[in-house]
Amino acid sequence: MARKKRQAKKDMKIKINGKEQPLNEEVVIKDWSKAKKETAAAEERLENDEFEWVLPEKNIPEVPEFQPVQSIPEPKDQESSPKINIPKYFKKKFSPNKTGFLISSILAVAIGLGFGLFVLKLTVNPENGTTLTDAAPAVAPDSGKEQGAALTATMPGLSAAVIQGGVFSTEEAAENFSGEFTSKGLPTISLNVDEQQFLFIGISEDLASAKTLADDYKAQGIDVYAKEFIIPEKQIKVETKTEAEWMKEAPKLFAVLAKETADARFSGQINEQALQDTEKTIKNYEEKNIQQKVAVDLRNQLEDTIKQLGAYSASQNRESLAKAQQSLLTFLKVYYDASKGSSV
Repeated sequence: MARKKRQAKKDMKIKINGKEQPLNEEVVIKDWSKAKKETAAAEERLENDEFEWVLPEKNIPEVPEFQPVQSIPEPKDQESSPKINIPKYFKKKFSPNKTGFLISSILAVAIGLGFGLFVLKLTVNPENGTTLTDAAPAVAPDSGKEQGAALTATMPGLSAAVIQGGVFSTEEAAENFSGEFTSKGLPTISLNVDEQQFLFIGISEDLASAKTLADDYKAQGIDVYAKEFIIPEKQIKVETKTEAEWMKEAPKLFAVLAKETADARFSGQINEQALQDTEKTIKNYEEKNIQQKVAVDLRNQLEDTIKQLGAYSASQNRESLAKAQQSLLTFLKVYYDASKGSSV
């Protein structure tokens, strides 16, 4: 049986390109246990041997780590803003806070320089070297009123010879006592001087004529005496230049009318020309713009004095003369109160 198998195997043939070729193949039986031992020995030698790997020295540039950047989608309806490539050096050098501060500083300096040049160009004309100045305040052609800062006027000092009827501690007491004078047809006025109330019942041109008038009153049983009353110079606020001029003119007219009133009492005569000149001067200011209360009050009292003197000249009525004296005393009170106001 074994012989037949070997014979069959020996007679096995193959065809290559149509030709039969004898197949001589010997089956080699490997010893696997031996091969396993050889493999283990080789691995042991490999572990014991240290093999040094030597790589060639080459300068290979370091490839930066790639990090994906998440993009922010932009609205489709808006045009994408141009991107500015900033070098890495400047990105590291300037943080967001420092960059904002630097930009703000540069803008502040630029704006300051621009504004300075603009102001310089406005104030200095490079062609002729002239500088601009503030324009003078506009003056209304008709009223004479200036637009701008308030004007000041000088109230000249005023000296008047008066007949004093008494001194009281309160205004109420002075008013109660003044009734005795008014009942006799005499004018009265009360002024607050140094926290006391001075009661005046007449006025004259000078101290000598005032003493003569005081003696006349004493003869009637009225206890009075003459004195000089002085009002110092004062600076006050006015609305127009015309008012400032009037405040200087009014005391002069007061002195003229005080003289005419005293003369009329002693001689019964009135200087008509003096009254006409005084009235003309007052009307000249009446046509101009005088609105301040003090200026208006002073003008009204002088006008009333002229009116009463004219009535006395026509009728020789002593009552008109007393009313003229009352207007002059009221003028004195208005002038004195204005001088006691706040300083300019």
